[in-house]
Amino acid sequence: MTSCTINILIVFTIYLGFVLFPSNGFKVIQPQSQTVNPDGSALISCEHNANGSTVVDVRLNNVSLTDKSTRSVLCQKGQKKYCKNIVMYPENRNKYLFIILNIEEEAMNILYECEITVEKENLDFTERGTPTRLLPGQRETKYVPHPPPPAQSHLLWWMLIGLLALMFLYSCVITSFYIKLRISSNDPENSTYVEMRKGPVPRNRDYDIYCG
Repeated sequence: MTSCTINILIVFTIYLGFVLFPSNGFKVIQPQSQTVNPDGSALISCEHNANGSTVVDVRLNNVSLTDKSTRSVLCQKGQKKYCKNIVMYPENRNKYLFIILNIEEEAMNILYECEITVEKENLDFTERGTPTRLLPGQRETKYVPHPPPPAQSHLLWWMLIGLLALMFLYSCVITSFYIKLRISSNDPENSTYVEMRKGPVPRNRDYDIYCG
């Protein structure tokens, strides 16, 4: 058998393989775009239509915007080490959901591609969907609590209490000083005795007449 005949057989075998087991025997369906939620998360659904098959592997790939042939695995079924800030769970046997968390600005510059491998009749088939692009949404504004303004009413209230206390103390001092003076003025030991001069004794006119 010549080399030309061998090449023809190889080409025919490959062509027959494509006819009997076409690579597009099933499709992977995913959204073309997805808006980021206010909390910085996004959900990408990966769905296939390969009925009567078993899902062997599900992946979410990172695809470059400039070179779509360049891809890397972001999350893979059964491989949690790849799923950084990504949660994956099956919604049903034909549909898987990827929830991307903590999305930053650079996440808008890449594409997200679903890749599903199914087993059918002891053969594995892999298909990829049309990559999804994330669109910026309304980000959630984080509430930053501000310190409450100084309580002016409380400050004025304490100033008024202090003023009243000072006036009360002042009145107590004045009252005690006044009481002390009153007690001192009524004390006999502290009083000054002044002898009163006696007036002239009135002369008895009858006595003068008798003596004269």
